[in-house]
Amino acid sequence: MRQEVMRWMRNGRVVEMVYMDRNGVISKRRVKLMKFQGDRLVAWDVKKQARRTFCMDRVLACLPTIERDSKREKGIG
Repeated sequence: MRQEVMRWMRNGRVVEMVYMDRNGVISKRRVKLMKFQGDRLVAWDVKKQARRTFCMDRVLACLPTIERDSKREKGIG
């Protein structure tokens, strides 16, 4: 998983990350990957507009998001 995360981090992409917290609660987050600090991943949580730190052992999946043109989605242009 770490190799995959490093690839998306190098590309500077926003990713969808599936994460399990220390209590076993699974969440899906949209984050911009920033850096590694040992076994931790530092990222910007797009929805919460805040920096978050994640334990790499609990990252279950990480895939790039598809950015959509909002004008096209609304049928403008």
